[in-house]
Amino acid sequence: MWLSLPVAAVALIVLVCLGVLHYPGLFMPESKEYRSMTVYAEVPIGREIDSIMAEVFERLDRVPIYDSNRSMNLVLCSTQGKFGLFSQFTLRNARTMGFCLFGSAFVNIDFIEELARNTQGKPKYNAREGSVVHVATHELMHQYLCDAYGEIASRRLPTWKIEGYIEYAVNQYVAPRDRGFSIPERIVMYLDDSQWNRTAETHRGHYIWGLAMEYLINVKGMALEQVMANSLTWEAAYREMVDWSGRLEVD
Repeated sequence: MWLSLPVAAVALIVLVCLGVLHYPGLFMPESKEYRSMTVYAEVPIGREIDSIMAEVFERLDRVPIYDSNRSMNLVLCSTQGKFGLFSQFTLRNARTMGFCLFGSAFVNIDFIEELARNTQGKPKYNAREGSVVHVATHELMHQYLCDAYGEIASRRLPTWKIEGYIEYAVNQYVAPRDRGFSIPERIVMYLDDSQWNRTAETHRGHYIWGLAMEYLINVKGMALEQVMANSLTWEAAYREMVDWSGRLEVD
């Protein structure tokens, strides 16, 4: 009997955590439907959030694994306190840009805007530029990737493939259309230490992983199954991309 009490207590805590994350609308005053996605916010939802969602869908629509019929929650937290309310149930550091669990993506707008002030929006097409669109698309893509591969199988993929594919999904439509941000030009930015600081190492990795996926899929024409295959290693993908970029410079 005494053993069952702690088990019951743990089960109750887990259920509370799952409930809060699955039903964020209980704690957010504003909501609006966009396709099969419900967006929750602390502020009235108007043109600014409509614009954010238009850009998010513009990127998602070009990713094969995006499922427009998949029910999702996108929680836009304007304050650190509200984001911390949700992040505490995941044991994550509250000073992060976002996370996604159980069909709900949470975005820390307060922290994103702080990063934007500190980085002055550089480097572009990286989470550290301070774009809510970038972070929201990134977090949503985590769920779509889990749906495509299964929760367990997707988490067993190498980190460079998980984060690389998600960053590819965020940027592959917008970056190539921006003059001065071709894949070779962004490789130069990646190698330029002046573009980064000591706190940027994680996102610097995401940046080059996303570039490699963009090269493999958009340039080489590889399918998702091919880039996710065990036979494709990071070392091989990176070397091939850099060699290709070097040949372009010679030509």
